[in-house]
Amino acid sequence: MYNIEWRGRRYNPKDWQAGDVINQCISSATSCLYGVTEAAILAAGYAPAIGFLHSGKPLSFVYDIADIIKFDTVVPAAFKVASNHPKQPDREVRIACREAFRKDKTLQRLIPLIEEILSAGEITPPKPYEDAQPPALPEPESIGDSGHRTS
Repeated sequence: MYNIEWRGRRYNPKDWQAGDVINQCISSATSCLYGVTEAAILAAGYAPAIGFLHSGKPLSFVYDIADIIKFDTVVPAAFKVASNHPKQPDREVRIACREAFRKDKTLQRLIPLIEEILSAGEITPPKPYEDAQPPALPEPESIGDSGHRTS
C-alpha cells in the first residue's frame, strides 16, 4: 500500500539511529498512542499497570488497550510517513498521529472501549467495603462535566 520494503519489527531502544525509517516511525507512533491511551485509562479511573495480557510493567494495561486499536490508527500513519522518506521521522509521525487522533476521535473512543472490554467477562466491579471511608477532601462542585477538572 505504501511501497515500503518491510524487513520486520527490528529496533534497538538504546540506539535510535540503528533502526530503519519504518521502525523509527512505528516506535514513534506507538509511543504517541501509549500516551493517549494512558491519559484515557487515568481519566476513567483505572490503573495503567494492571494489565490482563501484558503484565509486570508500569504500563501493562496501556499496552493491552493500545494493541487493540494500534493497527487501525498509528501503524498506517507510521507507514504513510515512512513512505515519504522524512528527514525527521519522529516529528512527522507525531504530527500525523495527532491528526489521526483528532480525526478519528481516538480519545473519545478509548474510554467506552475500556469499559466494553472490562465488562466483556460479565464481572461486576466490587462493592465498597462496609468500613470504606469517603475521600478526605470532598470533590468541589464543578462547572463542567465529569471529565473536566475544577482547578
